[in-house]
Amino acid sequence: MEIYLNNMAGFRMRMQLHTFGKWMRILFFGVMLTLPAFAQLSPGDLQRAHASLEGLENCTQCHSAGKKVSAKKCLSCHTILKDRIDAGKGLHSQPEFKKCVKCHSEHHGRNFKLIHWQDGRKHFDHSKTGYELKGAHTEQECRDCHQPKNIVIKEALLSKKKDLKRTFLGLDQKCVSCHIDEHRGQLSNDCLKCHNMEKWKPATAFDHNRTDYPLTGKHVQVDCQKCHKPIQDNLYPDDRSYLKFTNIRFNQCSACHEDAHNGQFGKECNSCHQTDGWRHIRTANFNHDRTRFPLRGLHRKVACESCHKPGLPRQGLKFAHCMDCHEDFHNGQFADHPSRGDCDECHTVNGFHPSTFTLEQHQKSDFPLEGAHLAIPCIACHQTQQNQRIRRAGRSMLQMNRFVFTSTKCHACHEDPHQGEVDKFVQEGGCEFCHSVESWQAVQFDHQQTDFALKGHHRETDCVSCHKPEKTAGNQRIIRFADLSTKCQDCHQDVHHGQFESTLTTAGHVLIITDCSRCHTEENWQPDKFDHNRDAAFSLEGAHQSVPCLDCHKKVGTGDNSYTQFKPLDNRCSSCHGNG
Repeated sequence: MEIYLNNMAGFRMRMQLHTFGKWMRILFFGVMLTLPAFAQLSPGDLQRAHASLEGLENCTQCHSAGKKVSAKKCLSCHTILKDRIDAGKGLHSQPEFKKCVKCHSEHHGRNFKLIHWQDGRKHFDHSKTGYELKGAHTEQECRDCHQPKNIVIKEALLSKKKDLKRTFLGLDQKCVSCHIDEHRGQLSNDCLKCHNMEKWKPATAFDHNRTDYPLTGKHVQVDCQKCHKPIQDNLYPDDRSYLKFTNIRFNQCSACHEDAHNGQFGKECNSCHQTDGWRHIRTANFNHDRTRFPLRGLHRKVACESCHKPGLPRQGLKFAHCMDCHEDFHNGQFADHPSRGDCDECHTVNGFHPSTFTLEQHQKSDFPLEGAHLAIPCIACHQTQQNQRIRRAGRSMLQMNRFVFTSTKCHACHEDPHQGEVDKFVQEGGCEFCHSVESWQAVQFDHQQTDFALKGHHRETDCVSCHKPEKTAGNQRIIRFADLSTKCQDCHQDVHHGQFESTLTTAGHVLIITDCSRCHTEENWQPDKFDHNRDAAFSLEGAHQSVPCLDCHKKVGTGDNSYTQFKPLDNRCSSCHGNG
């Protein structure tokens, strides 16, 4: 910008010299002939695009005598721009952009950029051109749109020696001038009637109800391509097909749908059916309540063919008992019940679920519900038996919920999450030895009965901190309780990084152990049991007794690997105090 202002100041000074009058030019003309070129009076070389106008004899093609650059003279060459200004189109028709020199400056050399973007190209207000950028257009670079393939007046621009790669003229505001016609001329070129500038899909402004075929019922949910089939034309490399939107038959249902009745009831499908669903039959003139079996509850929603099978008479059907129509969902589990065949003791015609079997009835069974069992959904215990199958009416189905149990013990419903590790306690008192029906998580267990009595802070530690969940080879989740190590090092991180490790040979195996109890207790981590004169190789005497530990035992390492070094340490005086 500083270079630009300096060039402009020099330009004004030279232009003042240039206005001394014709007699001054004649006076110096002879001298100028003896000098190289005309740099004495010229403010600088013209830009490459105007290089043909170089020389004193061409000054008046842009400059009026004694005056500044004339926009009128500029437009005498830039006629395409003049035509747009006269028509009130484009950026240059705006009052603040009618002075060429406001944005364009010359005589700064062949490679000088003729366009000065006041706030930078990225901050240019495109709406001043007559075309406001919206939606996805705001994310485009200038040359994404201003490129030769999108220019509609190429010949006119080329005739004026315009560089199609550099010019900003020649674009049309119609969508198809930059974008391919997705619809291949089937629809209007006014794309914004259906689409918006945010993104091409979905066509938010399109309303099928404004077409010749308004969509109703199930047709609203049908995917467009079910009716508008894609047609392959390979017209564009990135768009080789389009959807057919015109000349589609829709005056009869059979144009899209097969006639399930094979013409038996004619072609007017809407005399019985409606677009809400093929099975929504118009049965306004039939009242099932006049029969011996008035339809109640969910029976009203049952398709006629579910009871009145095709090809069979509509009269003489058995319906006295539920199982005259329905299979025994319980597969004979209630065969000995007095109401066998009458399901209404637990169910109603309003739905198989939920059962009307009450809690009071359940409390009279062999397993009264207590504690957390009161909050368990029925199906959590009365689960489907997936592996047993029965055959009825020539088809197979899964046997339904289990209601007969051989045992009321916990293991009859619950798997053993401990996989036998605590069987000695279960055999003594069942799962209730530790757990209660109030909550599985509420565990009452005396840890002092184990080989690892809890002391100090261990009494405050959550069980799961030591008994951590893990997965077995079968990808089952289990919490270990047996055969756990009682060594400090197997639960706690060695903050001393192996400084106090020792080896122990037993049964031919060499074990590396760290006896934390030599210094620490379960009450806290502080080394309360450590005695420097007893346990270390360097007894503290005299002034050494008041020296802070960290003065001798420095931190080593960095980050997570830093630790206090206790040994080995050099206990010579010079190692701390120096040779002086």
